[in-house]
Amino acid sequence: MSPRATPPRLASIPVVRFTDIRGQERVIGFLRRAWEHGRLAHAYLFTGPAGIGKLATARALALGLHCEVAPFEACGACPACRTITAGTNPDVRIVTGPLEDKRDVSIEQVRDLQRELGYRSLSAHPKIGIVNDAEILTLQAQNALLKTLEEPAGNSLLVLVAVNAASLASTILSRCQRLVFDPLPTAAVTEVLGRHGRSGAEAAAVAAYAEGSPGRALALDAEFFATRRREILARLRSLRGQGFKQLTDFAQELGGEDADLTLVLTVIASWYRDALRRAVLGPGTILQNADLAGELPVAAAVDSLRNLETTYGTMTALRHNANRNLALVRMLLRLTE
Repeated sequence: MSPRATPPRLASIPVVRFTDIRGQERVIGFLRRAWEHGRLAHAYLFTGPAGIGKLATARALALGLHCEVAPFEACGACPACRTITAGTNPDVRIVTGPLEDKRDVSIEQVRDLQRELGYRSLSAHPKIGIVNDAEILTLQAQNALLKTLEEPAGNSLLVLVAVNAASLASTILSRCQRLVFDPLPTAAVTEVLGRHGRSGAEAAAVAAYAEGSPGRALALDAEFFATRRREILARLRSLRGQGFKQLTDFAQELGGEDADLTLVLTVIASWYRDALRRAVLGPGTILQNADLAGELPVAAAVDSLRNLETTYGTMTALRHNANRNLALVRMLLRLTE
């Protein structure tokens, strides 16, 4: 095998079993019933937002289909589980994504995977191939993959994992059974963060901004959401009735934030979105900044909507290279009218 093919051959699979995956009971239950009735498809397409457990489920399926001790559930400790985890099981191959310094999953990677799936299984279990980031398969790679989908090699199973299937050819889509993964409830994301050592208050603050994705939640700056978010919103509330100098000082402060300015503006937008939701849906509605519900501005829906539009308008202006300080000053002037 060529050096270019090394990453998919040696891709290591962490011990991830179905019991470790939160919020995807519907998909896992579907796979379990298919397995119990001997009706697993030869090819699946797992789609849904990033960081919600698609790749983890594909990996758990590989463990479960090969484990001799706890079929489907997987024990995580038997020889099959250990070799799959180490990336040395000859019957499980993963294309983890583009090769280093590449933007797309290449035809060479697909051909190496096809060659592996074409070999006879060394066990009584199916050969399994997993392609992560399938939405960035090149057109040539998709065309090559089509052969495997049309003529699956023996007892094999292929799982494509994608955030969005729109870039995949219709011929690929028509030959895969598609399973759509849902964003997790905020409470489930909070639970995942707690398992990774985040405190209760910190986990809840971050989870509210994670859009149902534990992966996104783990990547967010916990200190920013637990502490700096509160400071920014408190300062914003205090500006009403203040002079122009206070506004410009705060604009400079926001412009110099260590955090991405888009993240700062997302927090400000969430503040007015919460105010709008409460104005329209009443005091019992779910808020993104639930921990600060008592400090939300009491405003008419039309005012909250205007402030929300102003904040999003500023984001758009900055993406088009507007003067940062001037755009922020204009935003603050409008928000504090």
